[in-house]
Amino acid sequence: MPEINLITSPDRILNNSISFLLVYPSKGIKEQFNNLIKNFDESFNIYLYENPTDDHQPDWLLTTAKLVDYCIIDLDNCPQEVRDLGSYFVSQNNTYWLTNGEEMFYNKLSNKRIYSLDYFIDKIGGQIEEKAK
Repeated sequence: MPEINLITSPDRILNNSISFLLVYPSKGIKEQFNNLIKNFDESFNIYLYENPTDDHQPDWLLTTAKLVDYCIIDLDNCPQEVRDLGSYFVSQNNTYWLTNGEEMFYNKLSNKRIYSLDYFIDKIGGQIEEKAK
């Protein structure tokens, strides 16, 4: 059985496990992620950033986003101070983003928009298994 580490700010775990950062995931995204990880054989880290205890912690959030293998941000669920960083997140190679907004210029920055985690799995294909080796 794989080991799953759930990490919140201000903590970090520096190990060789595959790492995900979920930024303000909706309840539906959390459920989809739970279904997704049922199929994992390898240990991994989940960084969760939602309602941080010490107000908004942009330094932890930005540093962690660079550290992880995959960042998933639910832009519609983010408070304004995190949404203001949206273009930064979207421009990162490891970020997959969700929004219901139609008139978004983010499509010009990144083609990694997803509509559910099924799209996420389709886009990354076998990368997770490859990184686990």
